Amino acid sequence: MSSTKKPSSQKRADREQHDNRTLNRVYYVFLLGLAAECYLIMAYRGFAFANIGSTLAWNKFLNAAMWVGLVLLIAGAAVAIWKKKEKKLRTIMTWVAGVGAFFFASSWIMTRFFSNGLGVTAMCVLVPILAVLALIYLLYQHECAVNTVLLGGAMFSVWLRGATAQSEYWRVPVIVGCVVVLLGLAAVAFLVNKARQDGGKLWGLRVFSVECDYRIVFAVVAAAAVSVLLVAVLPAVSYYLMWVLGVLLFAELVYYTTKLM
Repeated sequence: MSSTKKPSSQKRADREQHDNRTLNRVYYVFLLGLAAECYLIMAYRGFAFANIGSTLAWNKFLNAAMWVGLVLLIAGAAVAIWKKKEKKLRTIMTWVAGVGAFFFASSWIMTRFFSNGLGVTAMCVLVPILAVLALIYLLYQHECAVNTVLLGGAMFSVWLRGATAQSEYWRVPVIVGCVVVLLGLAAVAFLVNKARQDGGKLWGLRVFSVECDYRIVFAVVAAAAVSVLLVAVLPAVSYYLMWVLGVLLFAELVYYTTKLM
């Protein structure tokens, strides 16, 4: 009976090929994030804080970019789904859809939240955060990316609740947002349990590694939920919860880094 096991040289070659693909994706994500941030800095200088002529010109450009981005998003996603068996074309069209999504979302946010450059500033902060999360997703286990998003989202929720505790206008909407976050965390816990029962897959798509320690994922969901619940009731503890969540985030990244070694 012939053996189906791959020789060590073949395994090493497959591993190197996989690592090279990952490094290429990291390189592309880094370059795209850098290009997006440069574009947003130009918009910040020319659209949000410039003379009337420059602002009007940028407004026309951004409105056009929004619709072009929407077309690219729809067309790229449609072709990627239609030609999903053609790997190269699917990859290209997925990138096209991603670029279209960026131009559509960024243009909409910058033009709709123009006051004091709020939209541009938000995009300048959001893009680096998304780029870092994408790099974590590519370089670490998928569960590490999920845990990072959960802890990062909990930190933002805690900060926002504490920052708006004395605001008559934002206090109630932020409390409602905390309730929505708690419901979202409950849904995440349900999906994580479903993935655990299906060997790390959801509807046939692998979302967690085979060796995933689900106890850590559930602990992160619980920590995020308890933090949001506490700050919703007692906003004065937001400062301390930020430190606790920050330490947990650092510990989580160190843990998954050691697992890669």
